[in-house]
Amino acid sequence: MDELNPVSTDYTESLPGSTGDVFVVGLGDPTTTPAYDVNHIIRVCGSKNASGGANVGFLCELRQSYVSETDLGTIIASFVCAELPSTVDTFYRYRLPTTEAGLITDYTALSLRFVSTNARGGAPRSCRLHWAEVEVPTNSETNESTGLSREEFRRKLVGISINQESDRRTTGSTSRI
Repeated sequence: MDELNPVSTDYTESLPGSTGDVFVVGLGDPTTTPAYDVNHIIRVCGSKNASGGANVGFLCELRQSYVSETDLGTIIASFVCAELPSTVDTFYRYRLPTTEAGLITDYTALSLRFVSTNARGGAPRSCRLHWAEVEVPTNSETNESTGLSREEFRRKLVGISINQESDRRTTGSTSRI
């Protein structure tokens, strides 16, 4: 799980036929704390241990301040892969909405927590996790360097000009971007 690129022969695996196996990995410290809450992406690569058989999948959670299964910290985001299709490495991507990314207060305390799922029926199978990463935006252009407020900078990143936003407020338009 610690490579820059996925390697099929390096993985962690749930017990065959089990549901609820937990695997947690702490994330490396970012070089800087992002100045805005956009473009946070979780990427995961997984597979089954054998074709056919029971459906297996996983729940992926981004957590802050995870200590143990009795002290889970704060959940920031989660997504479910209900069924890994085969033994072929399959990539999953989840982009955090700004409302979820905005919950992060300490980028040095983030972890990914995976929980295996296994449907009954068919030969027991295992969930394999080969690789995962959380991408956060760089601060090559920050709100501080542009002189904009955090909200003005966010609007700039998603393509809303400050004038367009004030025009919408004055005309009463309710369209959302």
